[in-house]
Amino acid sequence: MDDEEINLLDYLKVINKYRALIITLCVLSVLLTMIVSLLMPKTYESTVTILSPQEGSGGGMSLAGFPELQAAAGIMGMGQKSSVDIFVAILNSRNMADAVIKRFNLLTVYKAKLIENARVGLKNVTKISVGKKNESINITVQDMDPKRAAKIANFYASNLDLMVRGLALSRAQQARMFIEKRLKETEKRLMDAEERSAGFKTQHELVEMGEQARASIGAATQIEGEITASEVQLKIMQSYATAQHPDVSKLRIKIGQLKEQLGKMKSGKESLYIPFSKTPRIGLELTRLTRELKIQETVFELLTQQYEQAKILEARDTPSVQILDVAVPSAKKCKPKIRVNMMLAGTLSLFIGVFMAFFLEYLKRIREER
Repeated sequence: MDDEEINLLDYLKVINKYRALIITLCVLSVLLTMIVSLLMPKTYESTVTILSPQEGSGGGMSLAGFPELQAAAGIMGMGQKSSVDIFVAILNSRNMADAVIKRFNLLTVYKAKLIENARVGLKNVTKISVGKKNESINITVQDMDPKRAAKIANFYASNLDLMVRGLALSRAQQARMFIEKRLKETEKRLMDAEERSAGFKTQHELVEMGEQARASIGAATQIEGEITASEVQLKIMQSYATAQHPDVSKLRIKIGQLKEQLGKMKSGKESLYIPFSKTPRIGLELTRLTRELKIQETVFELLTQQYEQAKILEARDTPSVQILDVAVPSAKKCKPKIRVNMMLAGTLSLFIGVFMAFFLEYLKRIREER
């Protein structure tokens, strides 16, 4: 064979020579693909759209006031994760998949012997996507039964609401139970303080104390009450937030400043108040008892407020998931896409036909050279 330059005309000659082969291969491939596509089971698709949760919603309570109760109302993650990420994580969770499989008996539908296989099958036909600017979440389900596809998609949304409210209720219960325990302890200490104060006054026939002493007691009582209430908030907050969280750090600093201020008052470094150690003996004991009584009253009042708010949050039954568009059975199948499949088959068979044409021409020339 002479070393001649192969140009475009040579290629066209080869293709023209084997055009019957190429056309036959393309036609047969397209017809076969059409037949197979028509025999394939039809798949339908349904989508439910839910609104993304509003960041910062929590029954009107501010994070600065009662952060532990706001978390119980649904502000999970304390800013470490967005609520959209949490919703998507729940939708993709194993618990959600198992609930869907059990509700629609997908072990039988997917002909799966193990639940793990059913989970894989469900994952392959389910798509969770977030809309633009995280304003919505779309849950798309494919199934051979259009009604079942719509029901599964809607079940995702309704079960998401139950799971989110269950998590929020669990947090609200934890906060309420912790505050309730502290409230009972404080109530007992308050009753003891009242009895000791009344008994001391009766024993020593005391009625009033000095104005300056009362002012010192009032200021110290307010500070110690704030310290105790802040420590309750810190304890609950530490159950769901890390030590490095900004709100935890702020609360620690606040408690430290209050304790420092209280120490100055007790030692007499605060010029506006007399130190308790300079009060006469009987007056000193009365001052201490009165101060303890006021502290317990202040703490009891603050804890009562928190306890009532915790009970309100626990009793809330407001849906956490808002459905924008309910999934409906589709009248149009999404698979198989016959036209797309035929176009792909035709294009692929064309390339294969051309390749076969040049390969046959190559073999022919090899034989001729021999």
